[in-house]
Amino acid sequence: MSVDNTKLKDDKLLEAFQKDFRDIVDDAKDDTISIDEKYKLFLSNLNDKARQYFPVDKNTNRKRKEWLTTGILKIVDKKSQAVVEWQINCVSKLELKYHEEYKRLRKTAKAMTEQRQVEYWDEMCEDIEKSIKNYDPVTAFSIIKRLRGGSKRVENIPVQDKNGKLLVNSRDTLKRWGEFFCETLNVCASIDQNLLDQIQIPTLSTTEEHRQNAEPSTEEVRKAINQMNSRKAPGSDEITVDILKAGGESVTRWLFTFFTDVWKNEQMAKEWSITTLIRLYKNKGDKKICDNYRGIVLLNATSKIFSRIMLNRIQDLINGQLLEIQSGFRPSRSTIGQIFILK
Repeated sequence: MSVDNTKLKDDKLLEAFQKDFRDIVDDAKDDTISIDEKYKLFLSNLNDKARQYFPVDKNTNRKRKEWLTTGILKIVDKKSQAVVEWQINCVSKLELKYHEEYKRLRKTAKAMTEQRQVEYWDEMCEDIEKSIKNYDPVTAFSIIKRLRGGSKRVENIPVQDKNGKLLVNSRDTLKRWGEFFCETLNVCASIDQNLLDQIQIPTLSTTEEHRQNAEPSTEEVRKAINQMNSRKAPGSDEITVDILKAGGESVTRWLFTFFTDVWKNEQMAKEWSITTLIRLYKNKGDKKICDNYRGIVLLNATSKIFSRIMLNRIQDLINGQLLEIQSGFRPSRSTIGQIFILK
């Protein structure tokens, strides 16, 4: 789904989008249709509304710069029109008037552009600083890499088979990638059953067991949505976290109703089981060798929100059992920070 992410910051468009989406929330309460049908209807409506309120401008072939705003583009259009009017009236008595109007618009456009560029870089620096403070270097370096640019595409590079033969046919290349990931992701492992039997499963209290088995609440859904990182690639349903966040309370209520239905029926949407596997070059070694790539899976945003709700419940339980000295893989705690204190 192609939408203009810059328009997601327009408060008027967001308000209209959320207001128009409220009527769709009632569709999730319809018990006459299956979970898959509800989800497909939700995707269809969300796609239509997103394209309606956040369409990509068709009058430009170049990739729009992230710092550009609708206000700047309107001033630039007015400036272009002022140039035409000035040239038309260059030999008339109104030449000075149109010339002054052009200079005014040119000065305004320049000032707005410079101001917006400064604001944009401040926003990017704040995002990088926030990611570093939250111990999220992956997001920080991805922002820096995006700002730096110059990344090379490796989609169409031919690869070698196991014997070193170069594959130039697209079907052979696709078959080789399928073979590579099948071997990489399906590793045969044997686990001693005696070791599994020795693991003592702790007994949960009645209160904790009730909390773990309770249906997702609206607050849990809202918290999980806010915890999701923006500007991430979508899954097979092409719905991004940015669009879900733009839906506001309407999307939160729909997801709450849908998650409750999934929880009661113990049945997930089939779309959640479909993932997109992509390859990323490790930036070392021959690009024609599959071993120099790593694969990542793009999951659907709604399934990640549902998983996040369960993860939050488990983390709340585990955090109460871990010792204070435990720092690794815990929020707002850093092993490096403790080492620094010891030094």
